[in-house]
Amino acid sequence: MFGYLVLTLGGLLLGAMVYRYDMHEREPWWMLVATAAVGALMMWGAFSLELAIQSAAGFSDQGLLKALLAGTLEELAKLAVPVGVLLLVRKHFNDPMDGLIYGSMAGLGAALFEGAWWQWFAPAQEGAGLVATHGPNAIRLVMHTIWGGIIAFSLGLIVMNKPWRLQLAKAVALVMLIHIAWDYFVGFVPEQKIRHRLIAALLIGTSVVWYGLLVVRANKWSRSMHAPSSKQRLAGRILKALITRRLRP
Repeated sequence: MFGYLVLTLGGLLLGAMVYRYDMHEREPWWMLVATAAVGALMMWGAFSLELAIQSAAGFSDQGLLKALLAGTLEELAKLAVPVGVLLLVRKHFNDPMDGLIYGSMAGLGAALFEGAWWQWFAPAQEGAGLVATHGPNAIRLVMHTIWGGIIAFSLGLIVMNKPWRLQLAKAVALVMLIHIAWDYFVGFVPEQKIRHRLIAALLIGTSVVWYGLLVVRANKWSRSMHAPSSKQRLAGRILKALITRRLRP
């Protein structure tokens, strides 16, 4: 039970951080909650399809085919959520930041489902340390949120009437490649060694830096569209949140 509580609190914290990125044309909170919920449902669908294909094909839980299957299906499932928002609720998709925000929340919901799934079916062994018990879920939360935001970022270009198809295709391909590499070299490895940890650090660092650059770019476009005279800056907002620990705008 404590593991589920930690997972939930981590999700709330990460969701609040994503919410703060949306500075100039704030999305309704209930849309973000709904997006995360649908992201969790899509992850359930991806998991179910993965298990069905794996059972029919009879390949290993820890091989390259499993990594290819997981990286492809899970990222497409997360991308489907912000695409659905764009197509079905267009009035709430009117900001260059929206692709990243809705993609991140879909990824967060997917991570919460995956964390709960592993917590239920493969809990950490009794007596395992704090890092071994809760570390994997923390990484799932961060990485799925980041990957979801990166993939969907290009959808925000539609709001600005900028070319988006090639950018979206490249983001999908690269994030899938990172996800596949993570699963094959890190996630599915039963015993972690130095080389696995170095690969993990490289993949995490690359994802975090890429996501951060996209957040800054989307924020700049959003400010120019909705609040060109605003003196508020993203870095100052995040720093203030870290210092004051306040989540209100």
